[in-house]
Amino acid sequence: MKDFDYSVVKHYKFYGFVKSVFGPVFRALYRLKFKGLENIPKSGEKYIVAINHTCALDPVFVAIPKNVPPLHFMAKIELFKNPIVGWVIEHLYGFPVKRGKGDTSAIEYGEKIVREGHIMAICPEGKRVKDKDGVPQKAKSGVAVIAKATNAPVLPVAICCNGPIKAGKKVTVSYGKLLTLAEMGLDKEECAASDIKNAANMVMDNILALWEAERDAG
Repeated sequence: MKDFDYSVVKHYKFYGFVKSVFGPVFRALYRLKFKGLENIPKSGEKYIVAINHTCALDPVFVAIPKNVPPLHFMAKIELFKNPIVGWVIEHLYGFPVKRGKGDTSAIEYGEKIVREGHIMAICPEGKRVKDKDGVPQKAKSGVAVIAKATNAPVLPVAICCNGPIKAGKKVTVSYGKLLTLAEMGLDKEECAASDIKNAANMVMDNILALWEAERDAG
């Protein structure tokens, strides 16, 4: 496995090709339905996308609509050990993270992405949900750490499906309203660890509310 270059945020034409060619395929295969598209910020605005972790395709589902810009996202480092899979993920703007090991390189790279005007997607739970009903779980602090460091608001997004996500089942992607730093309590000059944790929990609470609304709607 080659080392990932965290020093520069690269641009790949492969991403646009995959989105235009395979986007319609995924729409049909997973019967994708999108809600709250009006909540997606206009082009040029700085923000972070936070998604509940349902499956490996989470950032793909969220990025399919035309008005969603390319999403740079964390992926577990084990996926990059296969050179072909690693190449595809990297050219879809994925970057490796060592889960559960305080990977500062991945966090710092995420901050670099946002500071340079790109959009980063993160799954606050840190790992895929094992609950068979897909209920969103507690958040780790990463999303709030990056939001505070970059002064970027957070767009909560919920992916909802009746049971495990599989081809042929209906998958709904619901985009919530942008959470400002003030709303998350991150607008103060110095934030305590409790402030960071509370902000991360707020992001996850918003994702859960979107998820529950869609589940209750049937």
